[in-house]
Formats: sequence, structure tokens, C-alpha cells
Amino acid sequence: MKSKRLNWRAIQTGLTLLCTFILIIAVKAQVVTDGLVSYYTLDKNDIAGDTVKDVIGGKDGTIIGEPESIEGHLGDALNFGGKPDCVELPIIFNIGEKPASYEAWFLKTPNSRIGWQYILTNKTNFFDHFFRLGFNQNTGQLRYYTEQANNIRKAWITDEDYADGKWHHVVATREADKAQVYVDSVLVKEDEAMSGNIGGGETNWNIAQDGNTDGYLIGAVDEVRIYEKVLTVEEIKQNFESQGLAVQPTGKLSLIWGRIKAAEFYR
Repeated sequence: MKSKRLNWRAIQTGLTLLCTFILIIAVKAQVVTDGLVSYYTLDKNDIAGDTVKDVIGGKDGTIIGEPESIEGHLGDALNFGGKPDCVELPIIFNIGEKPASYEAWFLKTPNSRIGWQYILTNKTNFFDHFFRLGFNQNTGQLRYYTEQANNIRKAWITDEDYADGKWHHVVATREADKAQVYVDSVLVKEDEAMSGNIGGGETNWNIAQDGNTDGYLIGAVDEVRIYEKVLTVEEIKQNFESQGLAVQPTGKLSLIWGRIKAAEFYR
């Protein structure tokens, strides 16, 4: 009897350590939710008809045109074929002078370098404050653009061209007059941004067009996330490695542990 108890204690200790290890991995696999305002997975399960669900903020978008649902970086993604394909979003939040981060996975092929193209913007006319995140004219270089009223703007591009047919993770941040772009969790460019009001609370937002019914994206987008904060380097790496919001291991741990405790040899 003593031997069986000792054996069980050893098993129990081992299982506890295993469960702790799984929990640590699961937490690291989750998307950062601190400051997360809107999250569009673009999975089939989060699209009903032409409605694209915002799984965090309830700011659902509307599909325009006929973007194709394809296998994405994580689950499904939307593949945009240029005009009129896009997703029109409502007002997400009023950025104003506050810090913000914009994040997505994208895939562009070498033959898709045609004109200006955009991933995310809060612009709907030429007279608003706004930001744009997309691609430079006829290239796969990322372009980050912030503008205040009266055409006062800061715009710059990355050195690398990412129209290579591979999935890439991009995060663009703005705090005061400092802007950064990370690709695949690595800082690739840091430059000036407009430090004043860049809008967000007066106009709708858009995925896959520039907000002026132009600059339509030719390429795929997945996992669009918008934060009312500047993500840290550690948080960007966490999101780069994440598996979304649904973390299967943690959901199953209590059930597994309950079954272990109820097993006959435990008694």
C-alpha cells in the first residue's frame, strides 16, 4: 500500500509539472489582449454572409466585392483581387493624439506590385486626419503614412520588398512623433510620424483599400488587430508566435485533471 501511495505521489507531481508546463505554453500562445480594441480573424466561422465579425470589440465590418476565403496563416484568410474587394469597417476608436498599433498578417505575390495598395486605413476623404498602412507604388515595400488636416503629412517606406508569396506579420505603431514598423517580430524601420490628431473617431475604417475607393489590395490578409496602445517588443513577439484567442490546451486541463483524480487507482 505504501509503495502504491508513493507511486501515485510521483505520478501526481509529474502531472502537476506537465500541466503547469502546458499552461505556460498556452498563455504564451495567446494574443495580447491588453489595449486590444478590435480583432478580425477573417476566419470562415467569423464571417456570416457579408458581415465580418469583430471578435473583441463588436465593430463588425462589411465585405464589398468578392474577396476569396483561402487558407491563411492562422485558420482562414481573405484574398483580395483589387477593386472593389475590401472590408468596410465602422469607426473603431478615436486615435487623435493617442498611441496606437495596427497589426495583420499579409501575403503578396511578386506579380501583384501594381499601383498603391493598402492593408488598413481610417481615411474616407481627403480632408480628414488619418493613417494608412500598405504598400508603396508598384512595389512590395511597406508604406506607413500619417496625416493631419491640410495635407500636412509624414510618409515613409521600408527597405525590403515583401511581395514574395510568403506570409508576413506586420505591426505598425505610433506614439507622439515616433513611428515604427515591425515585420515578423523584427523592427525594420523607425521614422517620424505626425504627433497631432490622426483621426479615427470621425470616419469609417477600411481593410484592403485606401479609404478613397482607391488603393485596393491585391493579396491576402489575416488576423487584423487594432490596439489603443503601442505594443512592446515582447508583445509583438508574443503575437507573432500566437495561435489566436482560442487556446485549446487550457480549456482541456481542468477536464483532464478531473478525470485523473476520479480514476480508480487514485482511491
